[in-house]
Amino acid sequence: SFNDYLRLEDRLFDQLDQKIYAKTETGAGFELARYSAGSAADPTRRDPNWNRSYEMKSDAPTGGVLLLHGMSDSPYSLRALGETLNKKNYWVVGPRLPGHGTAPSGLKHIQWEDMAAVVHLCMAHLAAKVGNKPIHIVGYSTGAPLALDYTLNALEESAAPTPASLILISPA
Repeated sequence: SFNDYLRLEDRLFDQLDQKIYAKTETGAGFELARYSAGSAADPTRRDPNWNRSYEMKSDAPTGGVLLLHGMSDSPYSLRALGETLNKKNYWVVGPRLPGHGTAPSGLKHIQWEDMAAVVHLCMAHLAAKVGNKPIHIVGYSTGAPLALDYTLNALEESAAPTPASLILISPA
């Protein structure tokens, strides 16, 4: 489930804190270092941390939107679009795809099927939240073929929620 995925993500980011942040210097000379706690480049300074998966809820959703970021990117890249759609009463989910948004080495052992599985569980989550209202998928770069793969599979499987539309931005 999406909630299980968030719990796994918590564990992953705890490991990142222990193995990378805790061992990276801070202070003068490290103001722009990505893994220096408190630096201008440290995503944990922001609330929420847009490198992590997010969910923007709506009390009366008109539909759902799944935002899929690109390769070596993070959910941050589609944050502004998500905020705009959420203001228009869409329930928005922006998952951090496996291997992304942490350390570059996280991408070494990721398979496309790992990312496709996250798309599947996020669509099921959105369907549970918005009911029979339309769900749209926005795929940026590598997120675009993931959106297309999901949609083609959903059209063959009656159990999977079929997207009402696909928006493919700079498809890879």
